[in-house]
Amino acid sequence: MNDFEIFLKNSQNTFINKLLINNRGGDDILSCVKENIMKKKRVKYLAIMETTFDEYDENIYEDKELFLLENEVKEFELYDIIIQEYSDLVIYTDIAFVKKLE
Repeated sequence: MNDFEIFLKNSQNTFINKLLINNRGGDDILSCVKENIMKKKRVKYLAIMETTFDEYDENIYEDKELFLLENEVKEFELYDIIIQEYSDLVIYTDIAFVKKLE
């Protein structure tokens, strides 16, 4: 069981309005998301970005979004889950500004 599956099990009684997942070179999590989030209708808005890195150079990578997988999006819609682009849900912060507030 990986950390993501542990998170899903520990939060199984929690409804999440917006969930962003950035899977950076890890396991395929889509089946786990379908089983633990989609089928249980635990999320209203969902965005998943999967980043895969070149095996020889980590500076070379490719981002894939759930938003672009038309058949997957339709499947989530059957469970009243709205799939959005990752960039539409992510909140970017200015770390320097946050440090000034501390």
